[in-house]
Amino acid sequence: MATSFLSEAQFSTELPKTLDPLFKFHETIAKMTAEAILRLVNDPVLPFYPLDIALDVQNKLKERSMVSQALLSSASSLRDHAAFFQSETMRPANDPKERDPSHVRMLNDVLRDLEKSFIIPQTPPGVYRNLLYSLPGKTPQFSILRFSQEAVLHCNVTSKVVKHTSAEKDVLCHSSVNQSLSLILRAVRSAERLVCFGLDLFENYPNDI
Repeated sequence: MATSFLSEAQFSTELPKTLDPLFKFHETIAKMTAEAILRLVNDPVLPFYPLDIALDVQNKLKERSMVSQALLSSASSLRDHAAFFQSETMRPANDPKERDPSHVRMLNDVLRDLEKSFIIPQTPPGVYRNLLYSLPGKTPQFSILRFSQEAVLHCNVTSKVVKHTSAEKDVLCHSSVNQSLSLILRAVRSAERLVCFGLDLFENYPNDI
């Protein structure tokens, strides 16, 4: 019996006959989806929180064995700007009387595009296109980085069978890790630029309307 990606992600593939037989899990997902849609439709400001994203990024970089100082600095800068953006720009906009519709629209555009900064065009099998997502129960790390680390381990084992020079081994084993780190750094910097753009935009926006 073929199973969907959602089923494979949430349930053991060894017991396909036990995949939510009473549809309780499906019911819960439907309720959560309906609640999310209601909030997206009714809340004046989209219920997206830049600081949560920034803190999640830093949490995913706790294992610093391969993380560059540039990436850590960018993540810290994103956190600082996101905290200021969330407290100074988002909070007053939650009261429609304090912000005109065009201002709220610009704010929502920034919030909508923020998470898009972490979407990449192509990923290895089993890795989400959104770098922030990972399967439940996995370690709190960027899934694409964990995939690259596993590739390094596989390459180390393979190199014992297939003879490579030292230089060839380094290139083969670490190119995927460097590429993953580059994608993460690019995403973090893109998110920070967007937050800074929002801060500059709203700082110069007239508040006396």
